[in-house]
Amino acid sequence: MLVEAKTRSRKAQLNAVLIHADGTREDLGNMKYRQPWFRRFCDWIHFDERGLITDAGLNFLAVAFTVDGAGTDIFNFKFHDSGTGSTAAAQTDTALVTQAGPATRATGTNTQTQSASGTGSTTPAIVQSVGTIAYTSSLAITEWGLFSQAAQGGTLWDRRVFAAINVVSGDSIQFTYSLSLPGGGT
Repeated sequence: MLVEAKTRSRKAQLNAVLIHADGTREDLGNMKYRQPWFRRFCDWIHFDERGLITDAGLNFLAVAFTVDGAGTDIFNFKFHDSGTGSTAAAQTDTALVTQAGPATRATGTNTQTQSASGTGSTTPAIVQSVGTIAYTSSLAITEWGLFSQAAQGGTLWDRRVFAAINVVSGDSIQFTYSLSLPGGGT
C-alpha cells in the first residue's frame, strides 16, 4: 500500500554577523537579499542566490535512514565554509566554487530551536547550526556552504551565494543556518 504524505516546503535561512578584528559586530541579517539593487539584478537575470539543499545532501539523508554508522549521521552537517565564488547555487553542487576559509572548516553548534506542535504540525520544527569562520587575509566573501566533515571534501548540504562581505585579516563571520521542517498539515 502506498501512502502519500503531504508536506509543506522546507525553508532554510542564512544569517550573518561580521565580527571585526577590533571586536565590533555588524549584524548583516538574512543573506537572502542584502542589497535592493542586487535583488533587482537577480530577478532580472533569473538568478536565485538564496541557495538550496543539494542532491548530494538529500542522498546523504536517504542513506542515513537506511544505514547505521557514524559516517551517515545527519548530525555531521555542522561544518561551515566560505568562499569567493559567484556562480549561482545549483542542485548538483558538491563543493564551493572558490573555497577561501581556513583549511579546516569551522565546527558549528547544532541545536533544535523549536519543536513541531499543533494540529497538523502547524508549528514547524527548527534546527539551527551556528559557526564562526576566522579570516587571515582580505577577501570578498560571496558564498557559504554547510558540510558533513571538517576537512575538505565531505558532503555539501546547502550552498548560498550573496553580495560580497568584505573581510580583512583578523575579521570573522558568524553564520547562522536555520532549517524549518514543517509537518504534513491538513
